[in-house]
Amino acid sequence: MEFSVPTLIYQVVLLFIMMVPGYLIKRLGLVDDGFAKGVSNLVLYIAQPALVVVSYVRAFNLDILINSLWVFLFSIVAHALFCAVAILVFKSAEDAKRRMLTFATIFSNAAFMGIPLVAKMNPDWALYASIYNITFNLFLWSLGVNICTKDRECECVCGEGCEPLPAPKMKGGSIKNAIIHPVFIAAVIGLTIFVTPASEWLTEGNLVFDSLKMLSNLVAPLSMTVIGIRMAGINFKGFFTDKLLYVFMLLRHIVLPLLVVGIMRLIALFAPISDEVIWVTAILASTPAASSATMFAVKYDCDAEYVSKVVAASTIISVGTMPLVMLIATL
Repeated sequence: MEFSVPTLIYQVVLLFIMMVPGYLIKRLGLVDDGFAKGVSNLVLYIAQPALVVVSYVRAFNLDILINSLWVFLFSIVAHALFCAVAILVFKSAEDAKRRMLTFATIFSNAAFMGIPLVAKMNPDWALYASIYNITFNLFLWSLGVNICTKDRECECVCGEGCEPLPAPKMKGGSIKNAIIHPVFIAAVIGLTIFVTPASEWLTEGNLVFDSLKMLSNLVAPLSMTVIGIRMAGINFKGFFTDKLLYVFMLLRHIVLPLLVVGIMRLIALFAPISDEVIWVTAILASTPAASSATMFAVKYDCDAEYVSKVVAASTIISVGTMPLVMLIATL
């Protein structure tokens, strides 16, 4: 299959249009923040896992399995690269801002925006997106927690200095949180179906398959509705005077995704790597900052208002930067 940048642009714009209803109902006061949380849970625990499982329902194919392994490898490379660069670039920023800009640079919206986007581009690619998100969650619940909690500074007004705040403990442990994540569980179930004869009876007309298929169709509209709701409550006044914001934008949306593309293309000179692997990984790596940055900021008191604006601005600019990255990636 040939990759089409115009098709990507169309799908990105389509997703952004899906944000409009969420934005409007929030601005008109028809919903509260609890509604967005409920819809988020519906997407996270029901619709996304259904989409992931459906993407694995196919006859076993060795090429797909090999591609999945390549996506997993490159997803590790991408997150490690993002981490190293973000920590180096933002190390001198003030504490709360340093943590959140580092977090937002490393973690993309590969699940809430990435999965529905690649599924719209090609339903088969949702399988690879789920593999990428396994790495995302492993990094999120280990490195992400560490970024928000390690050597926390307290606000001292006595002038004598304070001891760093102790890092809050993750309930259940970081690795456990990654393993019990719905997308991870769905990927395990889907992979089991993929390598066993179970896919032979999970076809069109099967009650289980058709139910999962209908639920999977909820991912794109509901995910973007939630993002629209969250963006409606953000005031950007004075926000764009922050110079570090532009450094973040350049890294998150242009420099780092293109570095990942360059690494993949270089390795592809010496190994038989499918273009689909490169395309899917590039799309997911170039999605805007993860919406989970706001959730973590709230949980660990890391300037949630600031990072909410960062995520919103990142989401807006991605409508132009994602097609640009993919245009270069496909040359």
